[in-house]
Amino acid sequence: FRAITLLRIKSFRSLFLKVSKNDICLDLGANIGNASLVMWLRGVKKIYALEPNIEAYNALKKNVSGIKNIFTLNKAISNKTSRQNLYLHKSIRMKNDSKILRLSQASSLMSEKNNLGECFFEVETITLRDLFAEKGFKPNIIKCDIEGGEYLIYDQLIEYSTLSKVKKIFVECHAKKYSQFTNEHQKFIELIKKNNLDNIIDTSWH
Repeated sequence: FRAITLLRIKSFRSLFLKVSKNDICLDLGANIGNASLVMWLRGVKKIYALEPNIEAYNALKKNVSGIKNIFTLNKAISNKTSRQNLYLHKSIRMKNDSKILRLSQASSLMSEKNNLGECFFEVETITLRDLFAEKGFKPNIIKCDIEGGEYLIYDQLIEYSTLSKVKKIFVECHAKKYSQFTNEHQKFIELIKKNNLDNIIDTSWH
């Protein structure tokens, strides 16, 4: 029922219509699992959902509980495989704040986002290459909503798109909201055009 109601949202309808039953999907910044549920409703083969915020991750696991082809990981995608700080919304002062889940969509590795504060979780991060090697899969659909972190990994998305058979990559870009990402966003767009990936990488997703 939850998945069906999400189809009222334009971005989720676009995602639903693009995937098909043989797809292997990667949900980066899965949060509580809405995009994963929409792809599952379409009947895709497998979904790997990454969410670093522990409160959102626990909700994600609960929401997809019992669905055998959704695999969850409590990690953040990044430009290096290590441990990094995941900063929380600026109104959160302590790690036991009751607002963490409600404001979890603001969480980001990018501390310079102006909606973030000084409170953070230390989280595991992983590159796309290491993720695929570790888990043994290669997605042909990627949804990426990582609150500015797309500017840490856009070169990985470009490289993967040119080397693999990718149907679509949906990326929510945050340069319009946060001007500090303007230069990196322009580099991303230029690489998309240079590599003729305009039909593969959709940077208008939100």
